[in-house]
Parts: sequence; C-alpha cells; structure tokens
Amino acid sequence: MTYLRLKPEIQCWPTWIRNSKQFDNVDPDSLGVTEELAASLKRWSDEWDSTYDLVNDPGNPKFPSQGSERDFWRRGQELAGRLRSELGSGWTVEYDPRSLDPIM
Repeated sequence: MTYLRLKPEIQCWPTWIRNSKQFDNVDPDSLGVTEELAASLKRWSDEWDSTYDLVNDPGNPKFPSQGSERDFWRRGQELAGRLRSELGSGWTVEYDPRSLDPIM
C-alpha cells in the first residue's frame, strides 16, 4: 500500500508520499494520474502560494475572504477524491483540512 498525503505547503507540490517514517514531496506528474488532475493539483498549490506575503508575513496565509478559504479547502477535498479514484486500491490518500485550517 502506498500512502499519499494531499497537503498544501508554501512553494512545494501539494502531494507527499510516505517513505518509511517521513513524507517526501513529489511532483503530481510523477503519480501516474491524468494530465488534467496533475494540472488541477498544481493550480490548487499555486493558489495556496498566492495567499502568502513572502516578504512581509511569510508565515501566515491570507485569503481574500473566509468564503474563498472554505472554497479552497473544499476543492482540496474534491482533488483528494479524484486522486483516490485515479490511483486505485493500492493507494491510501490522506486529506484532512481540519488539521490545517482553523475555520473548517
């Protein structure tokens, strides 16, 4: 069983594969999913990066509104479902926005 975590991180791909006791950041293109899903994952990650002011406040993402933030996390849930579907039964896809986002 291969474990994949979907989690946005600043200036990283949103996909992480567990190897032994750690998660390694991997390019969505390397997962064997459709080009459309890989591109959607990258757009989702780019949106996350756009919430950061790397010069003045690099540690805090700021969405334009709570609604846009909720939409972001909801899209992550949809992406996780698509990953589960495309990767199949040999994979476990983890996604828990509540552990990442206090307004969920």
